[in-house]
Amino acid sequence: MKKSIALLMAFVCTLAFAGCKAVEQDTNTQAPQVINPEVKIIEEKAEDKKVIVVSGSGSATLTPDMATAYIRVTTSDADPAKAQADNSELMSKVLEAIKAAGVKEEDITTENVSLNERYDYDKSPAVVVGYEMENVVKVTIRSIDDVGKVLGDAIAAGATGTYGLSLSVSDSSGAYQAALKAAIEEATGKADAMAEALGVVIDRVPASVNETSSSYTPNKAYDNIAPMATSEPSAEAAAEVAVNAGDLTVNARVSITFRIAEAQG
Repeated sequence: MKKSIALLMAFVCTLAFAGCKAVEQDTNTQAPQVINPEVKIIEEKAEDKKVIVVSGSGSATLTPDMATAYIRVTTSDADPAKAQADNSELMSKVLEAIKAAGVKEEDITTENVSLNERYDYDKSPAVVVGYEMENVVKVTIRSIDDVGKVLGDAIAAGATGTYGLSLSVSDSSGAYQAALKAAIEEATGKADAMAEALGVVIDRVPASVNETSSSYTPNKAYDNIAPMATSEPSAEAAAEVAVNAGDLTVNARVSITFRIAEAQG
């Protein structure tokens, strides 16, 4: 009797083990089916590569109609208060001259005011021998014809230096659009030439057009304009600074993708 019961239990366990393994095998057979759709998507993307990608650049020139410049007044004295007072008086005269030359109040901005010690480095240790006061204003000149007069009058009134003269335009949008059009025309010409050489036809409507870069740099040819050699600022010393406006260049660059439509017969 005991032997029969043992054989029965062993048979039941064998069936249970076989059932568990069958379930495990069924589960594993489902995994490869997930891969098929991904393979098809990759194959479809490969078809999209029948394109021609080209780039083009264009430029346009324009004449500056405004300018910005930095005008500096520097004074020094053994007494810091005296250096500051002299600087304030001199800058007031410079500002009056700038405004009289046609620059509006809102186009004058203070950029820097500083008071620094001056040292005698021939002695060891170095000793303070005085103080230097500096005041710098940024001036925007709305008429390019007034640039020389504004700078000349400022120097004659007591400005100890000017720098950073930058010639620019008040509106460069029209010139940039012209440069952009030239860039597109160049890129389209390249695509036509490539398609002809390959014996294919391209869709005239681009698949994509990207503006990759643009540039417009104001003319900064005038780095520093030295003050006139006069012992006393005076109206008689005023002389216009020679400024040649020249031309500015606006650049544009594009990238265009054309689909290949069909092969030529």
